[in-house]
Amino acid sequence: MASTSTPETGCGLRERKKLATRAALRHAAVTLYRQHGPDSVTVEDICAAAGVSPRTFFNYFETKDEAVLSFSEGTPQRFRQRIIERPAEESPIQAIHAAFAERLAELKADETWRERTLLLREHPELLPRLNHTNRAIEQAVIDAVVARTGLTECDVYVRTTAAVAFSAYRVVIGCWQPGTGPDLIDLLDQAMDLVRRGLAPPART
Repeated sequence: MASTSTPETGCGLRERKKLATRAALRHAAVTLYRQHGPDSVTVEDICAAAGVSPRTFFNYFETKDEAVLSFSEGTPQRFRQRIIERPAEESPIQAIHAAFAERLAELKADETWRERTLLLREHPELLPRLNHTNRAIEQAVIDAVVARTGLTECDVYVRTTAAVAFSAYRVVIGCWQPGTGPDLIDLLDQAMDLVRRGLAPPART
């Protein structure tokens, strides 16, 4: 049987359909959370908006919050690989910076992610529920630094580099003002430059 994959899609038709369904559920969940508030939205509401059955919903997510707060399938693994595959002459922090920039360029073009960013500002009570996803990304950074340096996961350099870089990444997203403030990538460049300069305070004007 001939494969349904194409160079343009990079995956088969069945997988593309699954990704589209997952994306539709995430978009519906985020939109409804913003419109009505997290507590007023049910799984059935999300399914109706996305045009799927509750049974289909639970093939992708265990809870309505997971539909809103989880990242795309395989994100931590892809992020880890991006850092590892950066040129060998780059320092770990440079490699992380480049991988974050690539990731943020994708995210800022994603309408659902932009809406979710606004949702989290409107409903900060949701932020603690992001702990699982945040830990997964930070662990991906740790694993990548280990792979690039040959140090152990518990090495102070590894842990500190990952923690500082990921904190800068979170600060950038928190400071971003879609459509009004500095570009997301410009903010990342500023934050990572501060890290590389040892967090020296900017000169007073």
